[in-house]
Order: sequence, then structure tokens, then C-alpha cells
Amino acid sequence: MEKHVIINVTSLQRDENGKDETISLETPGIYGEEGDMQYISYRETKLAGMEGTTTTLRIFDDHVNLIRDGSFLQNQEYRLGEPSESGYVTPMGALKVTVVTREIENSIVHGKGRMRLSYDVELEGLFTHLNEIIVDVREDPEYSWKSEKN
Repeated sequence: MEKHVIINVTSLQRDENGKDETISLETPGIYGEEGDMQYISYRETKLAGMEGTTTTLRIFDDHVNLIRDGSFLQNQEYRLGEPSESGYVTPMGALKVTVVTREIENSIVHGKGRMRLSYDVELEGLFTHLNEIIVDVREDPEYSWKSEKN
């Protein structure tokens, strides 16, 4: 099952000095289910600095995979309390990313709801930041209206 949705992604980053930076993005995307796994997929925008990249979140009962494909490449796994490494390939070069997941919350049901990840991220062993990603998903009214008419 796949459906068109509106996705609001809010990303909070707190540096070692306690300074917060928040970025929000609202974009159309796709929600789907395959067995026990849910997925959300959307195209990144210029605002996020990753234009030309598609991000997919694969949400399982006990972990989340973030997959980026396009001008940025990444396949990061988030499991509670476990360190996870990935390569993060950008147009400027590649970085090693290590995350330790603090919290995973998911209340998305049939394409409506919220998923939240809280994790520590380290880039190349140099910087450690607390990050939080909140993904709110709702039906795309334009597509809902079209399906009701058909």
C-alpha cells in the first residue's frame, strides 16, 4: 500500500555549547507499508542544502533506517543505545558518521502521525551534537480528494 502524503520534517541540532539550530521543511512525499515496515520517502529541497536527493525513512518496530540517494548518499541505521556508523557522501567529499540513538518514537498509522528520533551524532570523530528529527505525516488533501472522486 502506498499513498501520497504531506511530510513536515523538523530537525533540531544542539552543539556542545548548548546552542540550538532548527530547520523545518514541508514537502509532498510517499507513505507505504511492506509487512511490518513503514516507509516515508520525499525529495530534499534547496532549503535543506540537499537538492537532488531523495530521503527514505524505513521504520521498523525496533529501529529506523535513513537512506539518502542522489547528490548525497547515506544509509544510516538507528537502534536504541547502539552506535552505528555510515558513510555520508556529499558533492564536497565523504565523511564518516557515527550515531548513538537515544529515543525512537513512532505513532504513524496508515500514513498519519509522527515519528521522532533523538540521537548523538559524531562527524569524523571531531564533533558530537545532539540531533532530533521529528517527522509529521498527513494525507495529501489534493490526492485524497482525487481518490474520493474516482
